[in-house]
Amino acid sequence: MSPMVSGDCHLFTVVIASLCDDARGELLKRACESVRAMAGGNDYSIIVVANGNRVSSSVLSWLATRSDVRVIRLRSGSHPLARRVGAEMAEAEFLAFLDDDDEFMPDTLIRKVEHFRQHPEVDVLVTDGLRVNGARQSRIFPPPEARGSDLVETMMRTGWGACALTLRTKNVDLGAFDADFRHLEWTLITLDLASRYKFGFLDEPTYRYYEDTPNSLSKRAEHSFAAPEVWRRLSRSYAGTRYEDMVRRRYGRECHNAAWESAIQGRMRDAWRLHIESLRTPGGFAMLAISAKLLLASVRAWIGGGGSGGTVRVGTNDGGGPSEEQQGPSRHPAH
Repeated sequence: MSPMVSGDCHLFTVVIASLCDDARGELLKRACESVRAMAGGNDYSIIVVANGNRVSSSVLSWLATRSDVRVIRLRSGSHPLARRVGAEMAEAEFLAFLDDDDEFMPDTLIRKVEHFRQHPEVDVLVTDGLRVNGARQSRIFPPPEARGSDLVETMMRTGWGACALTLRTKNVDLGAFDADFRHLEWTLITLDLASRYKFGFLDEPTYRYYEDTPNSLSKRAEHSFAAPEVWRRLSRSYAGTRYEDMVRRRYGRECHNAAWESAIQGRMRDAWRLHIESLRTPGGFAMLAISAKLLLASVRAWIGGGGSGGTVRVGTNDGGGPSEEQQGPSRHPAH
């Protein structure tokens, strides 16, 4: 029997931001069907926010046949804005998100609801998922032996996507959903929420994240340049907490990574700015190894550009390059 909810409020609402064009049509249908299977007969609704100027009339016609789907149209082609709008329009006890090329796993809603019922102090629930690439599947959350006892620390070493979070809607301020932040926004949202709300963890996969979807893989450079701002903001969120040093160190590493990426692209002024910032963070002097390489690259750029700071390419195998730490979902739909 489905859990009862009062008035027009649903038990569970899923927001899907989508371009709703013909190329995404079949994927969006799969996503919507997965929500129905996930609910397993329990009360739910879907909000599809069709954003941008490529919306297909045939896709909208199919959505119109679904009694469980509400469609919202946005002229702006912005998934972060679309998710925020969808979340603000949701009227449900619990709120979740799904990318249009991923899917929830069947009959998993009831276990999420049970966790919330058993733990009334929990505001946000995170769950594990399956990373799918062709025939290969693997768990997204680190295995138990790699987690440690602190959930927030583990979360800081994990990549985040739309499918992992479920919110107790009335408890959570949606201001954490920055409509203008377009890269690594789920890392920012998740960890910002974790600094202010009580999180729970359900140690089982509840969604499939398809990292091999055509035209949906983020460019590494875009993520690299966004990461310092993500961790700079998180440094403010975690200031004065036991996590402050960890977050500041991560900020320094991301500045280092972005400095290296800037140097590869010949943007030496940005490379030096980010490199100097990395040196100011805890443990930053470990980044000094790149100083000589940046100096050499700057000299080459000056000579090659006739003294005007021309472009130079830094080989990615020169050493001192980006450090990798975060694992998990890291792609955004192409716009």
